[in-house]
Amino acid sequence: MSKKGRSKGDKPEAETDSVQMANEELRAKLTNIQIEFQQEKSKVGKLRERLQEAKLEREQEQRRHTAYISELKAKLHEEKTKELQALREALIRQHEQEAARTAKIKEGELQRLQATLNVLRDGAADKVKTALLADAREEARRTFDGERQRLQQEILELKAARKQAEEALSNCMQADKAKAAD
Repeated sequence: MSKKGRSKGDKPEAETDSVQMANEELRAKLTNIQIEFQQEKSKVGKLRERLQEAKLEREQEQRRHTAYISELKAKLHEEKTKELQALREALIRQHEQEAARTAKIKEGELQRLQATLNVLRDGAADKVKTALLADAREEARRTFDGERQRLQQEILELKAARKQAEEALSNCMQADKAKAAD
């Protein structure tokens, strides 16, 4: 019996030792796992910081790009406005030149007719004077009407060109606003 008693007594001590060793091993593993966990938490924290920095950099870059795009749009608008103004001024100058040329032509015709009238007054009979005067007036009226129609047509064309230029400006401004909204 004493052998059996000793084996029973030894057995609980051996079991206790193995349990304690297993306990120690588990504690060591737990400590290692906790250390790894803390290291991973530290890595995650650093990654979050880097992510936040990257977001800030991206936002700053986006702000820079937005400002640059706005600056380019303003320059484009300014250039288009200058081009339209130059075109408008050129059309006005051209119109004024045409009007001056027409006025000179009319003045020459008027002087010619006045000279003819003076010649007729000086020595021609009343019937001849009246007929020539009526004929000259009719010719002057026809010429004047033709020139007036031509000038009115030119004015309409210039107005149409101006309207197209203003529509182009309006379209550009709408496109700029749409781009700015984007």
